[in-house]
Amino acid sequence: MPLIVTENAVITCIHSGEVTLSAKPHRVTIQGGAVLCDPDLLGAPIQGCKQPASPGTKPCTQVVSVLPTSTSKKVSAAGKPVYVATLDGLTDGVPPSKLIVVNPGQTVVQA
Repeated sequence: MPLIVTENAVITCIHSGEVTLSAKPHRVTIQGGAVLCDPDLLGAPIQGCKQPASPGTKPCTQVVSVLPTSTSKKVSAAGKPVYVATLDGLTDGVPPSKLIVVNPGQTVVQA
């Protein structure tokens, strides 16, 4: 069972750009970090993407999609399914980049 993702997580694009995380609302926390629920990641800004800008490429600047398999089927917070560490999503980079959960932000609660 994968770990639940919190605001303390580190999520990046494949070019090492870091996603800015913000849970809405901040009702449920694990180890001091608010739990991220669907659709908290949609539109999240990405800082520091190393994909160079060129006529055929563009750095990642935001999260544009998160697949339904990225959330728990059993656990929810504030009525919304929580994101899990196996999440899968895409950025607006050209070509689009996948998201990587480097650290889920907590080590105790699985979904």
